[in-house]
Amino acid sequence: MSQPTVISSASPLKRIMQAVQAIGRGDYDPILLRDFADDSGDLGRLAQSVDAMAKTVSQRNTQLSLLNKVIPIGVSLSAEKDFNRLLESLVVEAQSFTNADAGSLYLVEDDKLRFVILRNTSLDMNMGGTSGMPITLDPVRLHNDDGSENRSNVVSYAALTHQRINIADAYEAEGFDFSGTKAFDENTHYRSKSFLTIPLANKEGMVIGVLQLINAKDPETDVIIPFKDDNVLEALILLATAALDGYIREAALRSEIAKLRIEIDQSRREKQVEEITDTQFFRDLKTRAREMRNRSQEEKE
Repeated sequence: MSQPTVISSASPLKRIMQAVQAIGRGDYDPILLRDFADDSGDLGRLAQSVDAMAKTVSQRNTQLSLLNKVIPIGVSLSAEKDFNRLLESLVVEAQSFTNADAGSLYLVEDDKLRFVILRNTSLDMNMGGTSGMPITLDPVRLHNDDGSENRSNVVSYAALTHQRINIADAYEAEGFDFSGTKAFDENTHYRSKSFLTIPLANKEGMVIGVLQLINAKDPETDVIIPFKDDNVLEALILLATAALDGYIREAALRSEIAKLRIEIDQSRREKQVEEITDTQFFRDLKTRAREMRNRSQEEKE
C-alpha cells in the first residue's frame, strides 16, 4: 500500500529537488509542486517545468507498459485458429486499450460491410463471435444503387477513404448520417457519443474490415470522453489487422486447395472411366449388349 504524499517544509529549491528525485524513483505526485502553480518567478517556472517533465515521463512509461502488453496480444491473435474467437478478441482488446464501452467489427464482403461482432458493456450486449447470438443488423453498403460511393455512413466512409475518423459527439457531428445510431439509442435507452472508426488495411493497402469503438470513458470518473489516438493503439491495430489478414489468406488458401483436390479427383475419375471404356473387354460388352437389344427388338416385331 502506497504512503500518502507529505509536502515538505524545506526551502522551495529543496522541494523542487525532492520532486526530481521522486520522478527518478517513479513515485512523483503533482501535489509536491502544487504551491508553485501560480508562481511566475524563476523557481516557479522551474517547478512548472519539472512538473511538465514528470507528466511526460509518466505518459511514456505508461505507453511502454501498454506496449509490453500489446506485443503478447499480437502474438496470441496470430496464433488463434478459431476465426470467431479471433474476431471477438480483436474487439475486446481494442475496447480494453481505449476503455471503450462498446465496439463493432465489420468485414468487407461483396461490396458491403458485414457486421461480425457487436459488443456493448453497459447494455450487456454481446453478438457474433463465440456468443452464439447472431447479428440481425443489415450490412452497410459501400456503393449506392447508382454506383456512387456511400459516404454518408461513417464506417463505409472510413473503408472507402482509408481514413480514421474520430468524432467527439455523434449527435453534433456534421457530414454523416447517424439516424441508425439514434434509432438504436432510442430503442435501448443508450447514448452513443464518442466514436473512433478505424479502417483495417492489409499489407497491400486493401481494406478488409472496419473497427468501430464507441464511448471512451475516463478511467477515474467514468465520464464519456473523446477517443485518443496514440502509438500503442496504432501498434495494436497493426498487429490485429495482420492476424486477421493472415487468417483470411490461410482460409482462402485452404479453400483453393480443397477445390483443386476436387478437380484432381474428378479428373482422375474421368481418366479411370476412360481407361475402362477403352479396353477390348468393355468394347466386347457393348457389342454383346447391342446384339441383345437388336434380338429383343426383332422378337417383339
